[in-house]
Amino acid sequence: MRITAEDFRQRLVPIVAAQGFGFACGFAGVWLVSKWVEPADYGAYGVFATLATVGASVVYAGLLKFLNRHWHLAPDRGALLRETLTAMGRKTPWLLAVCTAATILARPEQTWIYGAFLFATAIFVSLAQLAQSALQAAQEHWRDLGVSVGISLTRSFAPPLFYVGTGAGVVALFAGFLLQALVGTLLGAVQLARWQQPKHLGAGTATLTPVYEGPRFVALAAAGWILAGVNRWIVAAFFGAEPAGYYTLAANLGGILPFMAGMVFLQFMQPQWFAAECESMVHRENLLRDVDRVAFAYTVLALALAAIVHLAMPLLTGPVIDIRYRNAEEFVFVAGCSTTAVTTGLYFHAMLMAAKRERSCFTADLSGAGCLITGGILSAAAGLTWFKLWLAVSPLVPWLVNRTVARRAVYQQT
Repeated sequence: MRITAEDFRQRLVPIVAAQGFGFACGFAGVWLVSKWVEPADYGAYGVFATLATVGASVVYAGLLKFLNRHWHLAPDRGALLRETLTAMGRKTPWLLAVCTAATILARPEQTWIYGAFLFATAIFVSLAQLAQSALQAAQEHWRDLGVSVGISLTRSFAPPLFYVGTGAGVVALFAGFLLQALVGTLLGAVQLARWQQPKHLGAGTATLTPVYEGPRFVALAAAGWILAGVNRWIVAAFFGAEPAGYYTLAANLGGILPFMAGMVFLQFMQPQWFAAECESMVHRENLLRDVDRVAFAYTVLALALAAIVHLAMPLLTGPVIDIRYRNAEEFVFVAGCSTTAVTTGLYFHAMLMAAKRERSCFTADLSGAGCLITGGILSAAAGLTWFKLWLAVSPLVPWLVNRTVARRAVYQQT
C-alpha cells in the first residue's frame, strides 16, 4: 500500500479528519447522554437508531452498492444518479412495509409517532448515504468531510439537547436523530449539485442490473443490517431495557474507534481495489494478498483500540461518564470486538466486488452473518457471561468463514 503526497493531502487527511471529528463529537455526545438521559430511554433510542438505518442498509443497499461501484468511471453521473433515485422510488413502498413491521415488533407506547419518525428518518438516512457514497467513490473526500461534520454534530448533540430541552422523553431522542438525517441529506444534495465532472471518464454508462436490484443484495444487506443492531436487540430481549441502555452506551464507546479505523482503511483502499486489473490469476492473487494485509492490520489495530477504551473506563466513569452508567463498563471491550468482527467482513465483501464476483457476496456475507447472529442468540440464552465470551471471540468469524468462502469464489472465477 503506497501512499503518495497527493494521496495524503487529498484523501488520507480528509478521511482521517472526518473520522476524528466524528469521534470527538461522539465522545462529547456520550458525556451528555450519560448526564441527561435515563438508561431505559437510551436503550429504546438505541433500538430505534438501528431500525432507522433499514433503508440504506437493506431496502436500498443494492442500489447504493451499484452507485458506489460505478460512479467513479461513469461518463454521465447525472444519468446514473437519476437512474438510482428512480429505482429507490420504486422500492419506497417496501421501505414503508418494513418500517411498519419494525414498529409492530418494537412494541412502542406511541405506535403512530414511532412509525412516522422511523419511516421519515429511514428515507433521509438513505439519501444522505447515497450522497456520501457518490462523494467517496469519486474520491472527493474534502467534500465528504463537510457532510460528515454536519452529520456528526447533529447526531451527537441534537438528541440529548432535545431530550433535556423539551421534556418529551424518548420522542425527543427520535426527533434529534431525524434532524441529523435531514442535515446529512441537505448537505449531500448541495455537494452533488456543485459537482464538476472530471475530464477523463470511462466509456459507457453503467446500467442497473438484477444483481444489484434483485433479491441477493437485499438478503445479504438485511443480514448486514441485522448484524449492526442484533446485539442491542439481544440484550434488550434477554436482559431488559436498562441493560440495553448500558450496552448502547458501551457500543458507542468501545465500538466507535474500531469502526472509524475500519472506515479509514476501507475508504482509502476500496477505490484502488475497484480500479485494479483482476482478469488474470496473477492479478487476483495480488488482490487477495493486499486485502489480507489490510484486513489483518485493521483487525489488530481495532482490537487494540477497543482494549485501550476498556482500560480507560475506570478513569472515565465519574468525571466523564455518569456513575449511573457504570454497568456499561462490562460491555465496552466485547462491544468493540463485535464491531471489529462485522467491519472485518466488509473487506472480504469489497474483495469480491473488486474481483467482479458480486454474486458470491451473497454466500460469503450470509455465511459469516449467520454464524455471528446464531452465536449471539445461543450464547445469550445460556446467560450474560456466555454472551460476553461469544462477543470476545467473534472477530475470528470473518477470518474463518467470510474469508474462506470469498477466496474460494475468487479462485473459481473463470
